[in-house]
Amino acid sequence: MIEQLSNRGFGYGTGSLSPDCSKFIINIPKNASSYMLDWAGRHGWTSGIVGDNCSWHLVKEMIVILRDPLDRWHSGIAQYLNTYVLSVQGPNGPIFPNDPCTEFDRAMTANEFIANYNQVVERLIFDQINRFDDHVWPQVEFFSNILPDVPRKYFWLDNNFNENISAYLQFARLNNLDKNSGIDNINMITLQKFFKQRLSIRPEIQARVQKAYAQDYALIKKIFN
Repeated sequence: MIEQLSNRGFGYGTGSLSPDCSKFIINIPKNASSYMLDWAGRHGWTSGIVGDNCSWHLVKEMIVILRDPLDRWHSGIAQYLNTYVLSVQGPNGPIFPNDPCTEFDRAMTANEFIANYNQVVERLIFDQINRFDDHVWPQVEFFSNILPDVPRKYFWLDNNFNENISAYLQFARLNNLDKNSGIDNINMITLQKFFKQRLSIRPEIQARVQKAYAQDYALIKKIFN
């Protein structure tokens, strides 16, 4: 991962280890990672990063949660913009708490962003697409080089996800887990709706997004057909 991601708090190769270190759930941002850290933690699993805190040769299976790339991009680009563009001050930067701050660094709303949206902004966004931060980084790049010789067990993030993964891991179903979904954040909701609309009226840039995630789509087709 590039240095920019680690500077913003992303830990490459992080996830949850089963008590006997035989299973590892890899974190993929926007793919229920906070949810699974919370759920696994309540069943005795521990947070870990590959290479630390465990005999990694004991890991026999890596759990990988995949999501529709386009759906993930809608959520991911909204999270990136809300965290680093609309709210530039804070623990993640780019204006850190002790850095100088001016009147130009005030927080913005999603509606202000949309009001100032133009073709230059759009060209910049759809030039980078999947390289802003970890929330839009291609899914395959989070695990392809992590424990490469360990078999993978894939799960699809859909309406049957909870039932499927709880049955496989023998996790009790819980109702108060950390979903970190942004459903209560008006800026996140507004941005997601805006970009869904932009892609619907400009199918050529939607195709560009899908092309940017060609590796993700190829793996999903291979695993889930």
